[in-house]
Amino acid sequence: MTAERQWLDRRRPEPGASAYGPIGVNFSQDNLHLVQLERLGDGEIGMRAHAVLPYPGSRADLMAAPAAVAKLVRRGMREGKFRGRKVVSAMPPEQVRVMSVSYPANATDSAANSIAKLMADRVEGSLTDYVVDYVPIRVSSHDGDRLALVAVSRLEDANAYLDCLAAAGLHVDFLEIGPIAIKRLISFGAIADLQDHVFVLNVGGTSTNLTTISGERLLADQELEFGEQRILAAIANSLDLTEHMARDLIITNGLDQAADVGAATESSFDPGIVTTLVDIVRPEFLRLVREIERAFLFADSESHGNSRKKIIVAGSIAQWPGAATLLGSLTQTPVESLGRSHMPFAGDAEDNPEISDQLAAEMSAAVGLALRGMTDNE
Repeated sequence: MTAERQWLDRRRPEPGASAYGPIGVNFSQDNLHLVQLERLGDGEIGMRAHAVLPYPGSRADLMAAPAAVAKLVRRGMREGKFRGRKVVSAMPPEQVRVMSVSYPANATDSAANSIAKLMADRVEGSLTDYVVDYVPIRVSSHDGDRLALVAVSRLEDANAYLDCLAAAGLHVDFLEIGPIAIKRLISFGAIADLQDHVFVLNVGGTSTNLTTISGERLLADQELEFGEQRILAAIANSLDLTEHMARDLIITNGLDQAADVGAATESSFDPGIVTTLVDIVRPEFLRLVREIERAFLFADSESHGNSRKKIIVAGSIAQWPGAATLLGSLTQTPVESLGRSHMPFAGDAEDNPEISDQLAAEMSAAVGLALRGMTDNE
């Protein structure tokens, strides 16, 4: 379907039968996540194996050392006791540029050729130095244009990434972008239906990815200047604290001004501190809300009307008490924190007691990658 997949097909080994799904490999901000799912006898999906390995330093430093990447992956494969070597992976986001591209609907060229011609003017150097993939967003149009979400990465970066995984003994079946994996996870579960717009906020340390999903369609993905460190820095600077102390204040008191004092689990909970924290972080949250409202307008324009909306928050902020409540009050939209209940694992928490809501959220991209080929629409 795309230039990237044609390029990857030339590197991919011959497929073979497997009783298990592929291994989802994702390098998150702080950890390597490996996940493998399996189809159970009753048709449900269960967790086959998983591993979480922290980086020895930063992700950028790790990715610059291919031998260290291969060593970390091999360790994770041993510890997780995975079955097989076929993987679906996503390159680190700093190595992939994702953008929305409008192209002529009445062109004599194919969509791939039209997009390639447009991208040739948007990259430095020759287009042959890049790997380009795209997902159609708007397939019909009244104004003569169609829309696609396009991912671009340097060929040398893609080759180096695949070589690292190959050095660890893995065979890459598909190389995807993170938003597609998140869309697959959301569409698979009970979070969305065909009438809903779901906005997934994957909050990192310094930036946030906002992924817009409509039913089974991936509409958009954008990087926002909003992150955990900005919020903690605002609190630390206002109260003359360290960022570590600022985090402890949030975890202890939360950001929900309507919280029940009697139900608080921390004896040091102080509703006055909650009010102070909310006053400090509200400007940062309002900047995020403005970007979310723009995403609302775009989603409504693509669906020709106002559909039901829901926000799903992933990342460490998702586990901050009251963060989802605060965001919901500012957007006037239902907000959920991504957790265990959104995962496709069969059974309840007793089946995988080691997987907390926070860990489930952190491994969400790897789970979405591991789901490839296990859903009915692929």
